[in-house]
Amino acid sequence: MDTSFLSSGPVTWPVLAAFAAALVALGKLVDWGLSRLRAGTKDAVSPLAIDMAAVKLDIRVLDEKLNAFKIEVARTYVTGDVITRLERRIDDMVSSVRDEMQETRKQMMDAFARRPRD
Repeated sequence: MDTSFLSSGPVTWPVLAAFAAALVALGKLVDWGLSRLRAGTKDAVSPLAIDMAAVKLDIRVLDEKLNAFKIEVARTYVTGDVITRLERRIDDMVSSVRDEMQETRKQMMDAFARRPRD
């Protein structure tokens, strides 16, 4: 076997260090390349990413169903009679507050009018 290409001369420390640095750089380059190839597929195919997307879709579908249900309930059960009773209760409440405020104002004016002047 011909090994004359191996015996070109003595191996020096700088040549050995350069060879080791070249091997480390080659290993880092291969690692970087593999991580770049895996990065796109890992994020796209991650089970957690798929589960999160499915949950978001489920929530969106449930939100649409809830809104449709609210509209259906409003159409079916909220009649003109319910609205009329609600308006009457609101009017009664407003007039009650107005009466109380008028009574309070009258009492305050009477109290100020009776106060002796110095």
